[in-house]
Parts: sequence; structure tokens; C-alpha cells
Amino acid sequence: MIEKLYKPYLRKIGFHPVDNAKKRRGYGGSYELDSSFGTGNYWSYSVDNAYGITIWDYLYYCDVSFQVSHPPFLLIGLNLASRQNRMHQCGSSPCNRLNSYIGHEATFVGNIKKGTAFRGITVLVTPEFYNKILSGKYPDIPRDLTRLFPQFNDNDDIPEIAGVLHQISNFRPSKEISRMYYDSKVTEIVSILTQWAIDNRSRLSQSPVHNSDMDHLRSVMDFLNTNYTSQIYLDALCRHACMSRTKLTRLFKHVYGITISHHIKTLRINSAKEMLADKHLKINTIANTVGFKFHRSFSEAFKHATGLTPNQYRKTIR
Repeated sequence: MIEKLYKPYLRKIGFHPVDNAKKRRGYGGSYELDSSFGTGNYWSYSVDNAYGITIWDYLYYCDVSFQVSHPPFLLIGLNLASRQNRMHQCGSSPCNRLNSYIGHEATFVGNIKKGTAFRGITVLVTPEFYNKILSGKYPDIPRDLTRLFPQFNDNDDIPEIAGVLHQISNFRPSKEISRMYYDSKVTEIVSILTQWAIDNRSRLSQSPVHNSDMDHLRSVMDFLNTNYTSQIYLDALCRHACMSRTKLTRLFKHVYGITISHHIKTLRINSAKEMLADKHLKINTIANTVGFKFHRSFSEAFKHATGLTPNQYRKTIR
């Protein structure tokens, strides 16, 4: 399954397979970017339907849009310094910013801009990794990815995982021990992330939210979910919740794992996605309808959330 996922995706963004022996490693799959698209390489290693590892370093000379359907998986990645500006981007120490995706079967749409450079590594884990590789050895670990890591996002700093990803990127095991090495490293990443989730839950249980405050928070959440297209002021929410600004913002993030402004923006972007399916609706109309005053702020927020401008996203729907 993972090979079936990688290969069509790579073809869509201009990569073609090359002789593995001449490239980074003597196993897995090696790919090069076609010269009409840019320059660079991409390497992938996958085990059955359980997990996949990808390492890449490339630069695009043109704009590329793509769309990929995928099954449920957990993805943890590390963005390293780019080909163009490695020291400026990360300084003298390794760049440890993680990116992640945890979710169900869906379709991802993306857009790569001309002049964009990438260098990094990702580890992709499917539910089969738990069911086939870990279940016999570690029967007590949770297996529902979406329940296990509900609050993990790209802003979280987990240096232990970044360290493992650096190790995978730099170490080149021989073909004979590659399966053993990568099994152990993927297991290590999942174990660190599992411990991170357990620690987060422990902190929540040690500082429980009073029942009356929870009632007020639920009321605020219901209000946001109903009125997100309107202009919402924090002071009005504070009066609604009978809390100070500091208390409301702190408890909301503590309970829901997201800021109030981020939640409002997510609701608006999701609503806009549905409206963009109607080709007769103007972008300005959609922006105003979902709660943005200005077209420019809507486009910037939409692109930040999806990687595409509203017009580009509409084209992928068509």
C-alpha cells in the first residue's frame, strides 16, 4: 500500500525512478526530479503495509499542483535546512521543527511554487504497524492514533523525536540489517510520542477544570461553532464565560488543545472549502460570508491552512 501511495505521488510532481545502486542506498526506492521540473532526489523505504521512511533534497524550477488520496496514517517529519540556504534557515545547530499529520482516509491537495527548495525526512506509520509489528510484543499500548495524539501539532517541540529522525537521515545500515534498524527506529519514535501523549494526559488530570468552568467552556465552544461567521470579540466571550481574558484563553487551550482564534479560523476555512465547490460564487462573496472582511486576509489564511489559494483549491475540486 505504501509503495502504491508513494509512486503515483512522485510521478505527479515530476520524479522518476533511478538505479538504486547508484544513489543514496542499496535498497528501498530512489527517484530523481526530471530536469524540466527542477533538480534533486527522493528516497523511500517501506515495510509491507506498516510504515515508510522518505528522505528528500530537491529544488523546483516551476509551479506544480497535485492531489493525493491516502489511507489513515500517522506522519512525523523533520524539515532540514534547504538546498538554497541551509545555514541561514537553521543557524549553526540542527533544525528541529517537526511537522505532523494524524487522521483518517482523505485527499490531500498541494501546490509547490517555483523556486521552492526542500530537504528533510518523514516517517509514515499506518494502523498495520500496530496490528502486525507491535501488537504481539506490546499488547498494552493504545492503537487508535486519533485518540492517542489528539493535541499533537506542528508547534510542539519534541527534541527526542527530532534526534531519532536525524539519526535515520545520517545513518546508512547495510541491506542485511536495514529492516531491523528501521523497525527499531520507527518503534522508538512511536514510543516517544506515546509517552509524550501520556505525559500530556497526566498534566491535564493533575490540574482538572472545575465543573462550572467546563460548563462555561462548552457554552463558549457552542457559541463559536454557531457564530463563527460573525465578528467575534474576546471581551464578549469573556463576559459570556464569566472569566477574565487570561483565564478563558488559558483554559480553552488547556481543554481543547487549540487557541480560540485558531478554532475560529479553522471553522471559517472549512466552510469556505465547501462553498468553493460552487463555481458561481465569487471569492469575495465567500470570504465575506465565512467571516473575513477583506479578500486578501481570506486568501492568506486559506493558503496558510491548505497550501493553496482559494482559486487554486477550486480548480482541484473541478
